[in-house]
Amino acid sequence: MNHELKIWPQYFARVKDGTKTFEIRNNDRGFQMGDTVLLKEYVPTQVGEPGHYTGEYLARKVGYVYRAEGNSVVFSLMPLDWRVNE
Repeated sequence: MNHELKIWPQYFARVKDGTKTFEIRNNDRGFQMGDTVLLKEYVPTQVGEPGHYTGEYLARKVGYVYRAEGNSVVFSLMPLDWRVNE
């Protein structure tokens, strides 16, 4: 399954440079190992300005998925060529 997700610039930069290798999300999409996420850089609403996409994006595979309390998940971000070992 493919998921398009907003990501704020400070987090986008850390994923891009490789220092942020995970996402913490509400599991309203049913994230599964092997899914693809398209992280679209999004500048949130500021006083007097609406939020907007920058046009930058990163594609990653969902690796390990940890189902946390409530409806939250933490999942690893893997390169697109990563494959699930069955």
